[in-house]
Amino acid sequence: MARIVRATRAFLLENAARFSPELPPSGFWVLRHIVKNAPVAPGAIVAHIGMDKSVVSRHLRLLKDLGFVTSVPDPADGRASLYEPTAATLQRMADIRHEVQSAYAGVLDDWSDDDVRRFVQLLGAFNDSLESR
Repeated sequence: MARIVRATRAFLLENAARFSPELPPSGFWVLRHIVKNAPVAPGAIVAHIGMDKSVVSRHLRLLKDLGFVTSVPDPADGRASLYEPTAATLQRMADIRHEVQSAYAGVLDDWSDDDVRRFVQLLGAFNDSLESR
């Protein structure tokens, strides 16, 4: 498990740097959440990721300054904002996702289709068990 965690962390750091050298890995994590859940309020990001509110606020400011996200007033609360990725961000994330899928496919090239299916099934069951704890 420790090897999987280290490899996953290294992959996240690599993807963050690939996306933008100006963006720290934790900011990339915030950006990924925005891409998956847009439009999203800062409070929802804090609740999901578990970062301190002030850290998320700094990341949102940086993401906006770098042109990776935009914000609009929250219709439910005019004092708050909702964040959305820009079109360029969505394209770059899609490019990175494709690169990651290609890298994983390369790792699994020598596996049989049955082994890949079984791996996906077992990994899904493992993740389900972790998430239900």
